Amino acid sequence: MCYDINTIFMKGAPMDSNDNKPNHSLPIQPYTTRYLILEKAQEHFMRDGYKATSTRRIAKEVGITQPNLYHHFANKEALYIAVLEMVANNAMDDLKLIPAETDHQLEETLIKMTYYLRETHPYNFPVMFNDMKKEISPETSFALYKIFQKAYLQPFIDLFEENSAQLIENFDADLLANHFFLVISPYMNPDNLSYSKLSIETIIDFFLNGIKR
Repeated sequence: MCYDINTIFMKGAPMDSNDNKPNHSLPIQPYTTRYLILEKAQEHFMRDGYKATSTRRIAKEVGITQPNLYHHFANKEALYIAVLEMVANNAMDDLKLIPAETDHQLEETLIKMTYYLRETHPYNFPVMFNDMKKEISPETSFALYKIFQKAYLQPFIDLFEENSAQLIENFDADLLANHFFLVISPYMNPDNLSYSKLSIETIIDFFLNGIKR
């Protein structure tokens, strides 16, 4: 079954609590305890997924106690949000630069943006989408969707809107961006042999032109 990105993320109403809200007020300084926790947590969440990741193990590998970790992050979900926010902010900055490198040409830009996500982005999108759908609270899922929407979807929405003259009439850029991520997410892991036979160029061609002669 194919899910819309909105369905995967937005399982509940907006959050009432401040505990798990993204914190934009605290800059992350390299090599502080908070930074080291985030770096180590990123490794675990990416590799093991949300459910299998242990905050006790993260704390041990950083060289602190679990209570000390919770001094920096209220709970495991708050840590997950902070990790994705850190990664997403870097990705957003980079994705926004790519269209200028390709003179905003639709196909070439989509190819470069997709290669960027596969080669330099540390998150496994299928694992992340599964976490959003099954493993975390509706409130945290909503918070993560807002981060994902701003950092990942918006650059693609902007690209589709800039190239609206080439697209079908009455198109919805948000819907196209959501669908595009569902199409490319299985191919984001270059080690996934099940999908390695198709190049990114071919995937983009299928997305834009279909498979008819």
